[in-house]
Amino acid sequence: MKKDNFYVITGGPGGGKTTLLEYLQAKGIPYVPEVARALISERLRLNLPPRPEPFEFALQLFERDLGNFLRHSEESAVRFFDRSFIDSAGMLKSHFRSQKDLDHVLKEYRYNARVFITPPWKEIYCNDDERDQTFDDAVRVYNELHHWYSVNGYELVVLPQDTAEARAEFVMNIIFA
Repeated sequence: MKKDNFYVITGGPGGGKTTLLEYLQAKGIPYVPEVARALISERLRLNLPPRPEPFEFALQLFERDLGNFLRHSEESAVRFFDRSFIDSAGMLKSHFRSQKDLDHVLKEYRYNARVFITPPWKEIYCNDDERDQTFDDAVRVYNELHHWYSVNGYELVVLPQDTAEARAEFVMNIIFA
């Protein structure tokens, strides 16, 4: 199932993904929020550590991300995703119980071939309750995601380091060109 109307905005933490997506939503284009932030927030409310061990965290993210894709699969309008199951599959790649099962999902369920990625942006990077990574972690995650999406056949479009409005215009010019 290929969903050309599903656009992913990914990147390392603190690159301005959510700010852009909230701006686009205010302009009438909905998005599916990032699963990791919700999971970390839930765990913190329960007085648990922010993340379980890495495999369990990645698996929970992957299941929720894939669920989001499937839950919206009947939609034909443009919808953005703040990260995707491709991100969490990258976290799982070395831990997945059956690499064949993971490969099947990655080939069977496809977002639009163009994926927008936010580069590391030190000037806006900050930590909060759900973001405890360092800026160096953000750079590492960006590089891993860039490689992982490319390996899985997606064309990465690097977003300019600019205002949410300018970024939104950049994205819309590509989508509706």
